[in-house]
Amino acid sequence: MAKLDEQIKTMAGYFAADCEADGRLSLVLEVEHFITCSDGRAANFAAVQAAVQDMQQQADAPIIVDGTYMGYSGLAASVTMGSACQLCLTLAPQRDVQDMMDLYNRLYLQMGLALAAHGLRAWALGCHPTTRAEALPLVPRTRDEAMDRYFKNTGSCGTQMMRGTAATLLSIDYFDEMDFVRKMRVASLLTPFFALLCDNAPIYQGSRNSMCSVRTRIWQDVDHDRCGVVPHLMDPDFGFARYAENVLTKPQITAWRTGRVKAVGSKTAPELYAAHLSQREAAQILSNFFYDVRLKSRIELRAADSMPPRYIAAYAQLVKSVFGSPAALQNVLRHYAGITTLDITTAKLAVCKDGFNALAYGKPISSELTWLLMQARSRTPSQEERALLDPFMALVMKRKTIRETENYNE
Repeated sequence: MAKLDEQIKTMAGYFAADCEADGRLSLVLEVEHFITCSDGRAANFAAVQAAVQDMQQQADAPIIVDGTYMGYSGLAASVTMGSACQLCLTLAPQRDVQDMMDLYNRLYLQMGLALAAHGLRAWALGCHPTTRAEALPLVPRTRDEAMDRYFKNTGSCGTQMMRGTAATLLSIDYFDEMDFVRKMRVASLLTPFFALLCDNAPIYQGSRNSMCSVRTRIWQDVDHDRCGVVPHLMDPDFGFARYAENVLTKPQITAWRTGRVKAVGSKTAPELYAAHLSQREAAQILSNFFYDVRLKSRIELRAADSMPPRYIAAYAQLVKSVFGSPAALQNVLRHYAGITTLDITTAKLAVCKDGFNALAYGKPISSELTWLLMQARSRTPSQEERALLDPFMALVMKRKTIRETENYNE
């Protein structure tokens, strides 16, 4: 117990050190893209690898994992390969959504040209557009191979999650521990709404899909120890230390040992590491957990599918408007006072089952989405920024998801 207590204290100290003291919200955008051959066949790892190398500029630093090239990192953005050759475009922190989208669109165009030169193309969808997940090979990386083995014994959807899903991830700053708790709770309460607004999986396991929020459904059956709603989120003592305790006392799967990632199965952090965790060890621990809303150096919101740019912009503006306003955050917490972690899980499952006909926290989800978007619009100062929310407003008015709205018959 003494070792665990020291690890909790050390990790909580890292969380405190990551607070952004200036009180101005920035966003980090990450968008995962499926890569296929131009005719829809599954992409070859070497071809994807070559395309990414073509994108890399002289000033960018290569990312080498287990002796293999997996992408690159630059000042403005990084490009990395996912478990089954998904390409993740990660942008440097941005305060303005339009600036973010301009950077993303330039990088996306660069990616498209590099892929086309190798007979490949990118797809911004929540589930793989052409192939069953089981037919997609993993990239040669210890972490992915270890997780793939481990998830076979924790749920029925680990294979689909790793190979057949892609997300739009947004990470936000927190300013102190109280702000961290408030934003974690609000982001978790809003997860069912984000899952519906960002539902973009027209194909699932190689066939046309009519199920709602199928990527959310997949994540519910991967591993209860590290997915879903953060444990103890609504407890009065939830904070940095409680989050640290959650991740330190669960199986780690992989660990940072002797300068590299190694598979460690079900051992916990106190069994693997010394009492005083290094920052690199703490980062490895945090990377092994995939809560709907998780903490790394920022708070990461994970509910959204990979989407077309105008919906990414709508999502980013919604998050900026709500999480950049203390008043909006307090309104959400008041509006959903008394909601439990079980209630959040129930609302997610209702969305997966009933879509826009679902009840969320006992209320029709369409009316709750309208209320949420009005909260965002009232705290969005410029007409240009408010216009970025219009694609979501249109979805709610039509009671249709992105999956049902976009034309994917290519």
